[in-house]
Amino acid sequence: MLRKTLILLFIFIIACSSSVKADTLYVNARAYILMEPITCRILIEKNSEVKMPMASTTKIMTAIIALEKGNLESKVKVSAKAASIGGSSFYLKAGETMSLENMLYGLLLPSGNDAAVAIAEHISGNEKNFVDLMNLKALEIGALNTHFMNPHGLDEPGHYTTARDLAMIARYAWSIPKFREIVQTREKVINDGIHERHIYNTNRLLGSKIGVNGIKTGYTGGAGKCLVASAAMNRFQLISVVLGSGDHFGNSYNLLDYGFSHYKYKQVVVKDRPYTNVLVENGILDRALLVAGGDIFLPVGENETVDLKMIVPDSIKAPVMKNQPIGEILVFINGKQVCKTILVSTQDIREKTYFDMLYRILREWLNLNIDTGYLKNGI
Repeated sequence: MLRKTLILLFIFIIACSSSVKADTLYVNARAYILMEPITCRILIEKNSEVKMPMASTTKIMTAIIALEKGNLESKVKVSAKAASIGGSSFYLKAGETMSLENMLYGLLLPSGNDAAVAIAEHISGNEKNFVDLMNLKALEIGALNTHFMNPHGLDEPGHYTTARDLAMIARYAWSIPKFREIVQTREKVINDGIHERHIYNTNRLLGSKIGVNGIKTGYTGGAGKCLVASAAMNRFQLISVVLGSGDHFGNSYNLLDYGFSHYKYKQVVVKDRPYTNVLVENGILDRALLVAGGDIFLPVGENETVDLKMIVPDSIKAPVMKNQPIGEILVFINGKQVCKTILVSTQDIREKTYFDMLYRILREWLNLNIDTGYLKNGI
């Protein structure tokens, strides 16, 4: 069926109240990216597709696999191998047991490499099998330039990602409620295992004035200082990634502040608002009114234009059901499509029957005769 395109243009000129300018943004990192996670729109980036090591930000994927494959109440037994791993530690002892849930706190708050190995062995029997799951999940998420060699992030040939991939992995992780709960925790007392532990989150940006609420730090000699950060202000959420940074906290703060200062979160599509209509063939009504199936909010920057393009068929055949998807609203910013939502019918429109046609003919005949004065006596 031929399709026609109806274009409705909305132009938003957003005045930014901040004095920060794009040319004054300073980020001292080998690679970085700032993403709006709902639409995956990239607001600013540098070397975002260059493969490089990512240190303990690896543990975001470790947590994803554990949360999707494991039982939080199950008991993780720490092997000698897990207890002996170097680098940042949760200070686990060989033979110690602890719930998977508490082990995840040890993984993500103090960034325990020992917790990463213990979790991997608990879920998959050994690290290799667990890393295979990590790599498969990366492909599923769309992180095609990522490859894991271990669950903790210590430097190793073949262990790499990109800033863009890491933002996509973080976006996926943020959709898991338990992950969000853990990475927003600043400190926690764990009475599990062989002794009590009071642990603290390595992410010093948590609770800062720009609303940082996660996600994970990292550092190795090969990767440098790394940070994946999430922040939200007035329903406007951003995810930033810095890799190989001289100051991962300061640079991440600058990126997030830049996003909130230079973009305003704007509703560009309103759910249930009429946007167009479509011809209905052989229906009791000639046209079906179409409304947006969902709300769309977007960050819109200075002098950016937002275009809404309606994609609907030339006509549809009756019957039509209420809330039936019939077309789409495509949303463009500066000519580039960023997202879309469906258009749905506002009502049922049944197929026209023989009696409907007869009634219409009779009604038109009666109206014609009344208008011309042929019928008398109130008929």
